[in-house]
Amino acid sequence: MSGRLMLTIKIPVPSRLNQIATQLNRGSGRIYSKTLSFVKKIHRKKSLWLSQNTVQKYILRWATDIPMHTHSKQAMVQQYFNALKGYFAAKKSNEDAKPPFRTKKYMPTVWKASAIHIKGTKLVLSNGRDNEPFAVPLPQTLIGWINNAHIKLAKFVWDFRNRRCYIHLSIEVDGRNFESNETAVAVDLGVIHPIVAFDGEEVRIWNGGELNAKLQYRHKRLSSLQQALSRTKHGSKRCRKLLRTKRRILRKLRNQLDDILHKTTSNFVAWAVQQKASKIVIGDVTGIRECVNYNKVANQKIHGWLFSRIARLIEYKAKLAGIAVENVSEEYTSQTCPVCRHRHKPANRNFKCPKCGFKYHRDGVGAINIHKKYLGYGQVVAVLAPAVGVRLNPHLRGHGLSPWKLALSQ
Repeated sequence: MSGRLMLTIKIPVPSRLNQIATQLNRGSGRIYSKTLSFVKKIHRKKSLWLSQNTVQKYILRWATDIPMHTHSKQAMVQQYFNALKGYFAAKKSNEDAKPPFRTKKYMPTVWKASAIHIKGTKLVLSNGRDNEPFAVPLPQTLIGWINNAHIKLAKFVWDFRNRRCYIHLSIEVDGRNFESNETAVAVDLGVIHPIVAFDGEEVRIWNGGELNAKLQYRHKRLSSLQQALSRTKHGSKRCRKLLRTKRRILRKLRNQLDDILHKTTSNFVAWAVQQKASKIVIGDVTGIRECVNYNKVANQKIHGWLFSRIARLIEYKAKLAGIAVENVSEEYTSQTCPVCRHRHKPANRNFKCPKCGFKYHRDGVGAINIHKKYLGYGQVVAVLAPAVGVRLNPHLRGHGLSPWKLALSQ
């Protein structure tokens, strides 16, 4: 089982080339702004919207002095018209919708496949005839392999976290191939335990103690900083200092949370590959925050729950591993006995059916019922093996499942 997937690789731009990158992005901003003002001017005078081809011909004649590849200039025009299409779509349901109106001093420069070349150990991006190309040294891990890759797009992106410029390469890769026996793994997403999985025989629980501790710490620090900011005057030295502290702390915590989520989801997908799963079925909890009305602590936990991010990470990593992902409703799955189907709401983390006496972990019951709901069948014995717990540690990851290693293995 496999499929063609788009993989994004970040290549750092040396600081000595930052000035050139800034000039290119300024040129892209000029082209985008001229496109916007030209279309807006014609629409105001003649009450008509110019076509993309017409504007593109005009812009290419106007921008001859900007040292950029022709396809990069066309990409800026296309970005404006993509925004304009969004306005036309929004106008149908919202009469107050406005067309794109903000000019841009800087825009991320885009190179299409025809302007991207690999020469030795460098990535060379063409800036058109008679102009110096933009060359960036490749990371050691990409040298050799990237010569045979299908590079579709390159884009300058400024990373505000690290305060430096990167080139994002969009590369088409093949998902991993493996033989499977149509095994489905069901996933119950939870607040205390982020992932609880059942493959038809075993329940495995990924502990969320470290994740929840970081989330709680983030809430606490953010609350104290916001309280301190409310007592300062906007624009004062104290206010600016607190804002810098807030950005620094949130950036650090965001990186730590990303590390935990990536290690947890990678380890889960690696386990699914070992089980020869052909499909991962995730319980859909969309809209759960809309009906939350518990105490203050419970409400905060549910509103800080990262279920959507966990689901997205599982989905893209599973696709790289050749596993399909589907969502099913998880309604009442943690309250229904998987043996006799009697519905009972447990008061703690343990589920005990008052009708047949079945006992198990409540989140494990949810994963079992999601598995049965998807397959439409499934016999659950009254006595299951105890759930296997997985705790976070610095080496909790799925070996061979990182995008880098997957790409390099093709």
